[in-house]
Amino acid sequence: MGNNIYTGGLYREVFLKAAQFRYPQFIPCRIIMTWPILNTYREKAIELMKKYPLAFIKHDPNRIVFDDKPGVIFEERFTRDVYGTVWRFKIKGLGGEPYQYPLDNLDKVREWSLPEPEAGYPIGYADPKPMITWEELFERFDRLRELGRPIIFSLHHFLFQKLMDVVPLNILIYAIYRGDERIVMAIEKIVEYQYELLKIAKRYRGIDVVTFLEDLGGQESPLIKPQHLRKYFLPHYRRFFDEVRNMGALIYFHSDGKILPLVDVILEAGVDILNIQDVVNGVNDIALKLRGRVCIDLDIDRQHLIPYGTREEIYSHIKNVIEKLNTESGGLMLHIEVYPPTPLENIHYLAEACYRYCYTTQP
Repeated sequence: MGNNIYTGGLYREVFLKAAQFRYPQFIPCRIIMTWPILNTYREKAIELMKKYPLAFIKHDPNRIVFDDKPGVIFEERFTRDVYGTVWRFKIKGLGGEPYQYPLDNLDKVREWSLPEPEAGYPIGYADPKPMITWEELFERFDRLRELGRPIIFSLHHFLFQKLMDVVPLNILIYAIYRGDERIVMAIEKIVEYQYELLKIAKRYRGIDVVTFLEDLGGQESPLIKPQHLRKYFLPHYRRFFDEVRNMGALIYFHSDGKILPLVDVILEAGVDILNIQDVVNGVNDIALKLRGRVCIDLDIDRQHLIPYGTREEIYSHIKNVIEKLNTESGGLMLHIEVYPPTPLENIHYLAEACYRYCYTTQP
C-alpha cells in the first residue's frame, strides 16, 4: 500500500481528532527522514516509506531528488533571508546557522526594515530562495488538500527564535534581562510583519493548523525566565493565537530544549498542540505536567535513542511514552526526526514500533 489519498485522508482525520481529544482511531506517529539520510539509503528508504506509509506520511516518494553522489554531502554555502540574516550551510539538506546578524548592534534596529508582506511568503533559512509568492504557497496547499493531508501554515521561527536569528544570543539574553527598549522595538517590528503574514494566509480557506516555531530551551534549562516570557512575549502569543482560533484552525507550538518551567506561561495563551522533546524534559515530568491538559506532540530522542538505540530500547521507549502520556480520548502524537549517523535498521525499528504501538486501526 503506497502513500495515497486514502492514507492521507485517514491521517488528517486522526491528527485532528488526537489534537482535540476526540477519540482518534490511532496515535499519529510520523517519521521524518532528513535529506542526508534519504540520500544515503535511497531506494531502501523508499521501500520503507511504501511499507509503512502512515509512519512516513510527511514524505512523498515520487518527489524525492537524490544527489549524484550518495551519502552525506558537505558544502559551504550562504543565503540571506528577508530579515537580513546570512545563513551558513555545511551539510546539504540540513538547516543553516546564522553567520551574519542584521542586529549585531542593537542600535541598528531603528533603521531595520522588513519587506512588504504582500511581496511573498518567506522561506525558512532562505533555502532555496528567500521567498515564494502567495500563489505558489496556496498551490502547495491545494496539492495537500488533494492528497487528503492536513493543511499547515508555518510562521517559521516566530518571535523569540526569530530574535535569535537576527541578534547574537549573548546580546539578546542580556538585553531581555535589562529590558532594553531596542529589543522591544525589534519584537514589535517582527510582530507587525508576522501578523500581516498570518492575515494574508487567512485568505486561503481551509487551513487546519498554524505552527509557531519558538525554541525556548537549552539542554539543561530554558533560555529565558518565565517572567520575561510572560512580559515580552505572552501578549503577542495571545494576539496571534486568537487570530488563529478565529480562522477555525488549531495552534501548534514547537520548542526544542528544556521548557517545562515555561509551559504554564505558554499554555495561558491557549495552545492546542505542544511539540516538546522527551528526554531533556523527562517523560515522567511531562506526564505529570501536561497529560490530558494539552495534546502532546512528543519529539523522540534524536541524540541517543534514534541513532544508537537497540531494537529493544526503541520498542521499550515508544511503548513507555504511549503508556505514560496517552489518554483514552487522545492527546498524543509522536514526532521522530532521523539524522546521520542513524543506521537503516533503526529506522525500520522505529516504523515497526509506530505500527505496533500506535496504530490500533490500520487501513
